[in-house]
Amino acid sequence: MFSIAVFGDSITFGIGDTENKRGWVGRLREYFEPKAKYNALYNLGIPGNNSNDILARIDLECLARRSNSYPDDRFAIIIATGVNDTKTLGGKTKPQVKEDKFEKNIKLLIRKSRKYTNEISFVGPTPVDESINPVDGNFFLNKRIGIYNEILKKVCNQEKVVFIDLFNDWIANNYKKLLSDGLHPNANGYDTIFRKIKKELISNNLLT
Repeated sequence: MFSIAVFGDSITFGIGDTENKRGWVGRLREYFEPKAKYNALYNLGIPGNNSNDILARIDLECLARRSNSYPDDRFAIIIATGVNDTKTLGGKTKPQVKEDKFEKNIKLLIRKSRKYTNEISFVGPTPVDESINPVDGNFFLNKRIGIYNEILKKVCNQEKVVFIDLFNDWIANNYKKLLSDGLHPNANGYDTIFRKIKKELISNNLLT
């Protein structure tokens, strides 16, 4: 059995996908599961989750989904986090998870994941249309998202873990056309994310 657990937030869950394919994770599942009888991909994205929330549940979720009944069983973990960590609460200066705490969380997520597998990858955040701000009195700011994206990249490089950088790809292009509500991708945005993630996972031998 080859199972993949995908942790994340509302973008992992697939909010905003007008094609009802459950976002990039649903598209990855459609690609991955037919390749072998016992392939299984689990969407463990929970809207509103940040790195603190994923840390709190990763052990339980992995224990429930990892199969090691047979010698050739495989288990992989994909973690997509960052946007909700950067959300500033009640203004523009107080992120939900501060930069130093975010870095510690990513290191701890890697450490926890390695108890279950060495097949680990992180998906970086996507930029937002800042005209949506404030969102319920809170702010999503691309400058801060970019900082947290660089933290992810740095830690993954240090730990020799695959990092899939979406932010820099999107920010260099007309990314607003890929958004459904200024925060979540639309169907075309999710297609774009899926194609990038599939390519990177295949090139790193985490997918065929």
